[in-house]
Amino acid sequence: MSDLFRLSTWALFLWIGFATVEASGLVIYRFGGETLAPPPEASGEEVEFIQLSWTDIEEDRGGKATEVGLDSTSIWPLKRDPDFNIAPRIEEKGGAHLRPNINAEVWDGDTGVFWLAEKYICAQFRGRGSCTDDFGRQGTANIFLGTRYRIDRIRIISGLTDPSRTVRTFRVHIGPLPVGISFSLTPEPLSPWIVEVRDNREQILDVPILAHEDVEFVQVTVGEHGEDWEVNEIEIYAKGFAEQATYISNILDFGQPMAWGDLRWSGRQDPKAQVLIQSRSGQDEDPDLFWHFTGRGDEKTPVSRTDYAKLAVGEKAGIGYDHANWTFWSAPYAFADSCGTPVVSLSPRRYLQLKVDFLPQDEDGGQVDFLEVRASPPVATRLVGEVWPVEATVGQPQQFTYVLRPTIGTGNEGFDRLELATAARLESVTQVRIGDEPVSYAVEVAEPHRVVVSIPRLTAQDSGALVEVIFEAAVLRYGSTFSMRVWDSALPLEVPQSVQGGDATPTYENNRLWVTTKTEHQDVLQMSRKPAVLTPNGDEHNDVVRLGYSLVELTSRPWVVVAVWDLSGRRVRQVYEGLDGIGTYEQLWDGRDASGRLVPPGLYLYRVSVEADHQTVEAIKPLHVAY
Repeated sequence: MSDLFRLSTWALFLWIGFATVEASGLVIYRFGGETLAPPPEASGEEVEFIQLSWTDIEEDRGGKATEVGLDSTSIWPLKRDPDFNIAPRIEEKGGAHLRPNINAEVWDGDTGVFWLAEKYICAQFRGRGSCTDDFGRQGTANIFLGTRYRIDRIRIISGLTDPSRTVRTFRVHIGPLPVGISFSLTPEPLSPWIVEVRDNREQILDVPILAHEDVEFVQVTVGEHGEDWEVNEIEIYAKGFAEQATYISNILDFGQPMAWGDLRWSGRQDPKAQVLIQSRSGQDEDPDLFWHFTGRGDEKTPVSRTDYAKLAVGEKAGIGYDHANWTFWSAPYAFADSCGTPVVSLSPRRYLQLKVDFLPQDEDGGQVDFLEVRASPPVATRLVGEVWPVEATVGQPQQFTYVLRPTIGTGNEGFDRLELATAARLESVTQVRIGDEPVSYAVEVAEPHRVVVSIPRLTAQDSGALVEVIFEAAVLRYGSTFSMRVWDSALPLEVPQSVQGGDATPTYENNRLWVTTKTEHQDVLQMSRKPAVLTPNGDEHNDVVRLGYSLVELTSRPWVVVAVWDLSGRRVRQVYEGLDGIGTYEQLWDGRDASGRLVPPGLYLYRVSVEADHQTVEAIKPLHVAY
C-alpha cells in the first residue's frame, strides 16, 4: 500500500469521524503536492490550509536547496551531468577561489581570458616550501568547490593564442579543503597528487580521474618552465549523485507560539539510500548568528543574514548557532512513519523549519513528493514533565511515576486527555493524582506501547498543579523514553501538545524522561565526555568528542564496549571494544556512523558496557551533535 493511499484513507476516516466538529485553530502547511486536494479536515472554515511550492525558497528566510532537483510536485537528489563544467559557478554553492587573481581567469568558463603563468625555476627560489620537486608555489591554481563532488575528469586548455605556450608539465591534487589554508595567499603544491602529466603537447587535454571519494578542493600545479605558459581554462566535470543533497524550508512563522502536531509525507527511499527528514523550532526569526570582522584585530560584530551574504570572504567572521532561541535539528523521523508522526521539536514555539537530507549510494537515491505539518494553539503555556525512577532492570515490570506540571494561561483551553507513549512495554495505569489527591480517570486506549487516559479537565485555575500518573512498565532497552502529549477532547481537530523534560518537582533529582539500566555496582564505572556538543564541521573545534570513562575497584581486566546510540534505540556506531584494566580512558568519536557517514544533528546517547567480575555494569550519557 502506498504512503499516499494510506494518508488519503487516514484523512477520509478523520473527516468522517469529525464531520460535526465546528471550531478549530488547526493550521496545516503543505510543501509540494500541488496537484493534490487539500486534506479533508481542511474543508472547514476554521482550519487554515497553506499550500507551498517546493520552489518557494528564499535565502533571507532561511531556505536553501543544495544539490537538490525540485519542481512544484517533488524534490530529489541531483545527479551530475558528466558534460557540465562545474567550476565557473562554485560561488553559488559556497565555494571560493584561492589566489583570486589567477582563479578568476582559469575557472571562469571563458577561454578568451587566460592566466599567463610566468616562467620560474625552482632553484632560483630559496623560500621554505616554495617548491616540491620541480613544482613551485607560484605555479598553483586552486579552487574550493563549496560542496563535495565525485570528479570524473579535468580538462586543461592552454596555448590557444600561441601553441608554444601550451602547458607541458602539471600535477593535479584533489581532496578536502586543506586545514588552515589562506584564501588570500598562494598555497604551496599539495600532495599526494592524483595525476602527473609531463611533456604535454595537447592544447585541449582531458585528464581522467580515477575512482575516489567525493572531494571539495582541486589544485592544478604547473611545473617549472623557462618560457611563459598560457592557461586559458581549467574545467572540472563530475558524475554520479552528490554525496548529500539537502533541502531546507523557509522558516515558517505561525504568528504566535503553537503546539506541533503530526508530520506527514509521501515519497520514495531507494534500498541503498537514506532520506532523512528533520525539524527544529525557534522563538525568533533566524536560528543563525552572523559575525563581521571589524578590522581591529579579531574583533567582530553581529550582522544580519542579508548583510553577511554581501561581505567578502575575508570580512566574514563566521556563523554561529542561536542555542538560546532555537533547538537543534531533531533526530531523523523514521521514513516508514509517513502517515503521521509527532513533531518532536520543542513547543509551544512561533517558528518551525523543516529539512530533508538525501544520502544516495551507488545508483540509489530517493524522492519526496509532499511534506505536511500541523499545528494549533497550545492548550497550556508550558508543560514540564519527568519520570521516576530513571534506572530500571531490563525486561522486569516495575512501577514508574510520570510527573507533569502544567502552566495554563487564561488564553489556553486546558486539557482533559493524556497520552503516554514509549518503546518500553506498558503494563497498566494504576493511579492518577492531581495536587497530591487521587482522581477518577479512565483508560481510553491501552496498547503495548501507548495508553490514552481521560482525567478531570485542567484549566487556568489549575495552573501549576502537579499531575502524577502512576503506571507499570518493563524497560526493554537502554535510553527508553516516556513521552506524553495532552489535548482537549472538546477540540478533536487540534493537535496534542507535547510535554518537555525538565524539573517538574523537587522531589526527584534527574529531571528527565528517559531511563537507563539499573546496575548494582555503579561505582565500578564512572563516565564523562568532552565536549558536551560535537560539531564535526571540519573547523578543528569540537570535531571529535572524547567519550571518557574510569574503571575502579576491579579484580580482573574487564571486556569494555563503547557505543553510540540514537534515541530510537538503534546503535549508530561501536566506537571501541577491548580489554581494559583499572584506570581512566578516552575513546574518540568523530560523529560518523558505522558506514563512515556523518550522523544528522540531534541528541544521541553513548553507552559504556563493562563485563566486570561476572556481571555486566553499564552506564549511559547524552551528547549533542550540531553543525
